[in-house]
Amino acid sequence: TFLLFYFLLFTFTFTFTFTFTFTLLYFTYVTLRYLRYVTLRYVRTTYVRTTYYVRTYVRTYVRTYVRTYVRTYVRTYVRTYVPYVRTYVRTVRTVRTVRRTYVPYVPYVRTYVRTYVRTYVRTYVRTYVRTYVRTYVRTYYN
Repeated sequence: TFLLFYFLLFTFTFTFTFTFTFTLLYFTYVTLRYLRYVTLRYVRTTYVRTTYYVRTYVRTYVRTYVRTYVRTYVRTYVRTYVPYVRTYVRTVRTVRTVRRTYVPYVPYVRTYVRTYVRTYVRTYVRTYVRTYVRTYVRTYYN
């Protein structure tokens, strides 16, 4: 009787444990496989969607620069010429009076100074027009 009870208990325990463990492992395997299947399916679908996805960007930039330069030059020239210096020595007779005595030689110096003032005003106007056209074409294949 004891042996029979022990045998039945062992058989029940082994069967239950094996069945439960197998069922749990199989459920885990199926679950993981399902998740893997779902993941692969999701990856495949997104991959298929992105393989035929083409994007093309066309961008055109037009830039125009207008620059105007105004330059004004004011130049003033001052020139001084001393063309000649003349010295005259005149002989003056000696006149004797009671009060004054005149020197017989009296030099006279004459100097001519000429000054020229010239003013130049020059104005330069320069205009630069530059136009840049840039076109970018980008194509993405995903």
